[in-house]
Amino acid sequence: MERASELAAAGAPSGTVVVADFQSQGRGTHGRVWHAQSGSCLMFTILLRPEIELERLTELPQRVAGSLSDFVRDEFGFSPTVKMPNDILVDGKKLCGVLCSSRVTGKRLDWVLCGVGLNTWMDVDGLPLDTATSLALEGVAEIPAHPELLEMVLGQLEWLREL
Repeated sequence: MERASELAAAGAPSGTVVVADFQSQGRGTHGRVWHAQSGSCLMFTILLRPEIELERLTELPQRVAGSLSDFVRDEFGFSPTVKMPNDILVDGKKLCGVLCSSRVTGKRLDWVLCGVGLNTWMDVDGLPLDTATSLALEGVAEIPAHPELLEMVLGQLEWLREL
């Protein structure tokens, strides 16, 4: 998310996507740290420059999490739940997280960053918490390669470009 913030400050256009292969200083809500080994998660941040009222910013993490929950259900056959405001759980374990941040100047929204981390190939030893899981641990036989999975997830989140 740090790189996406730099690009946003430099004027990168809305819709820019920054992808990470590993994460050593990831952050979640309440200042939690999240680590991910190379290739173990699909991690990306979307830069948006939406024309929305500031009051609607609080809805964004929940809406993104809802869309990702639908994706997980439709693509992998799980019955996910959303732990408000931003975690997608499978059988009570975190499979995916969303973190949205923004920069506001006065009453003007400069940009929004929506970061997503979907645990794909993490094994038990790689999980940062015992309350987490991955597609592999949940028994998904054919996990799409990260570039293909990214394209699929971005398709599910296409509505973000309409904001």
